[in-house]
Amino acid sequence: MKKSLLLLLALPLAVQAQSKGPFDSTQMLGEVIVHGARVYAPNAVLKIPAAQREVPLTTNILPLEKIQLMGFTDPAQAMRDIPGVNAIKDYGGFHMFFLRGFYESVVLTDGMRDERHALWQSAPLTGMAAVDHIEVLKGAASMSVGHSALGGVVNIINKQPRSRASYEASYTRGSWGTNRVTAGATGALSKKLNARADVEYLDSDGWRGNYTKQANAYAAIDYRIHPKHRLGLSLILSSDRFRGDYGQPHLAWDVYDSATDQLAYKMGSFPSSEPHSRAYTDPNEFLTNKAVKLQAKYQYKIDRNWQLTNRSFFSYDSLNYYSTDGLNYLTGSEATGAKHYYLDGTTKVPILIDRVRRDGFAFAYGTLTAQNQLELTGRAELGATHHALLAAYNFSFLDLRRLDRATYSGPGVGSIVTLTNPVLDQGPIYTKYSRMQVFKDVVNSLSVQDFMTWDKLSLLAGLRLDNFYRDYGIYNTNDRERLDRTTDQKLTNTALTYRLGAVYNFTKSFNVYASLSSFFKPQLISLSPEVVYMNPDGKEMSPEELKSFKPMRGRQWEVGLHLDLGTQLSLSAAAYHIRLENLVRTNLGVAADGRKIGGAVGASVSKGIELDLSYVPTRYFDFSLGYSLTDARIAEFTSSHFTREVMAGNRLTRVPRSKLTSWAFFNTPGAHRHSPGSMRLGFGLEYNGDYYSDDTNLIKVPSYTVAHMVLTFEAMEGVRMQLNVNNLFNESYYRTVINSTQFIPAEGRNVQFTTSLSL
Repeated sequence: MKKSLLLLLALPLAVQAQSKGPFDSTQMLGEVIVHGARVYAPNAVLKIPAAQREVPLTTNILPLEKIQLMGFTDPAQAMRDIPGVNAIKDYGGFHMFFLRGFYESVVLTDGMRDERHALWQSAPLTGMAAVDHIEVLKGAASMSVGHSALGGVVNIINKQPRSRASYEASYTRGSWGTNRVTAGATGALSKKLNARADVEYLDSDGWRGNYTKQANAYAAIDYRIHPKHRLGLSLILSSDRFRGDYGQPHLAWDVYDSATDQLAYKMGSFPSSEPHSRAYTDPNEFLTNKAVKLQAKYQYKIDRNWQLTNRSFFSYDSLNYYSTDGLNYLTGSEATGAKHYYLDGTTKVPILIDRVRRDGFAFAYGTLTAQNQLELTGRAELGATHHALLAAYNFSFLDLRRLDRATYSGPGVGSIVTLTNPVLDQGPIYTKYSRMQVFKDVVNSLSVQDFMTWDKLSLLAGLRLDNFYRDYGIYNTNDRERLDRTTDQKLTNTALTYRLGAVYNFTKSFNVYASLSSFFKPQLISLSPEVVYMNPDGKEMSPEELKSFKPMRGRQWEVGLHLDLGTQLSLSAAAYHIRLENLVRTNLGVAADGRKIGGAVGASVSKGIELDLSYVPTRYFDFSLGYSLTDARIAEFTSSHFTREVMAGNRLTRVPRSKLTSWAFFNTPGAHRHSPGSMRLGFGLEYNGDYYSDDTNLIKVPSYTVAHMVLTFEAMEGVRMQLNVNNLFNESYYRTVINSTQFIPAEGRNVQFTTSLSL
């Protein structure tokens, strides 16, 4: 039965929402109704007044209906079914998005940047009770959103105030003591003023004890001051706490039996029969993140064709973190009584394979962000050419202060735990910081864009000029007290990025497109006592030589097609090629004095195909399919004696080569209208191909296939009962890996039951 079900599910579907309709507003994120389906146009990032199928780019849109149906409560979960995206919670709490093979991606909230992701590639994100939908723009997108957008853009769009009163509430009870409560309301406070509010609270013990405690609130108003003037304000408050997950400690070497010299365990294996649910985390571990986000949007309608829009954004995030960052086997002189060894060249190094030492890591940072976007948009006609024009000025200021280089004290420091029946709590741990890194970034940008349309042909052209300035400093500290400044570094980059594209409509149902776009990202060259930058010959680079590092640059070409036969069949396909140049890394090895080795490493290339298919032959059955093939590799590599195992042709780390997701739904009459008594039963299939744990390509994380199920029942008007079962057959697999050898087990079978009310 299990095999038959998997074969059946392999034929269809992935939950993807693709816009199919006209777009009724040039500036505002809107919705249209197409044969009873709620559809969005991808304008919050691109700001193009056209349906999704008319744009020469790949954009996936995950609407609220799908978020609720799948039971997604987290942005990483929500990316599960989108082709070409590998979303993870790094170290158990830091959201990280690999798009088309690259983690150089930008995360937006209502169109405004979260600079933590641009700087660190990952950051915690709060729950999704206020989220209306999520846009994912694939590929190089610096022309649209500025620096660091190589893989693409994830734009989280929150619910907007409406004049019609409505109220929602839900309660979810799930595995591992999960409880989630949400509530929301919107309506008119007066003829000119609409308001909305949403709240969420989530408490879960978590798989493997990696608990989650989240509380957030969202409020927004929309004030029509005058027919030509409109003002919007929104506020997000969140307070989240997590315990991380640092995985199972897999072996970094082939390990041999000392008595027989026979291979006992292969590199990358776990030398224990402990179940995946076994964790080795310390009870002292935590990640807290508190955030305030305030946005104001003013619109002035100059006339029927032209509009001026100004968006101002302020945010502050406070993060504190302590973790068991490393799980290291005892080797050498520490491996007293060892019965195994590994080879370092020809030398036999003893190793104890039944216990590990936990190495702690702590940091804290506060991030202050201020942004402003001023945009003039309009329509014009010159002869037979229709122009949708955009001219914009963007300003961004970032002040991030990070405390690190902590010293640790207390009985729990460096504790050793056995793989079987570990004693997790071995006493308190105290931290004291000794360093502060301060990033002060100022970015000024000018951009212009023209979307030109004729009868069957559309052209897109855009240019953006960014001036990036960074004042980077390192200070000694006495814990959180800042002392003297030890490093003073200034960085200035000016970059011109572009986007060109064309769409040709053979019929109203079928078109093809092609596009070319570019990317840039300033280099983070840290003049830190912890890092030494070396030439390929192994010589240390001087501060003057470090100035020779150019900004990272990339470009993407893409071709694709759209086929849209009403509500019955929708097909989108794309092929792309991305090249990233001027790569610099700081994890190339360890120098003799213990410092990390950094240096130029060349270029990377990602090429692949993506497919979205949706088929609704009848109102009683619908299915969808999403597939992506991502071939992401090192294209050029500056080899040296300290990076000899990394070479051109190696696959990029943590990028599955293949991904397939599919869903099939069986519906009773009235299910799509949520009629009382109606039901939907869905079965889903998720396949992720294998990938490598680091750039050496020595350790491979295996592929996996898991099944999911959802059942909904409309108990009465406005009342829904829903059951979600994830990992239906309780498969054991790994979702991601950290530190090359710490494999993070994915959640076993889990169930959540939700009762929701909508009035």
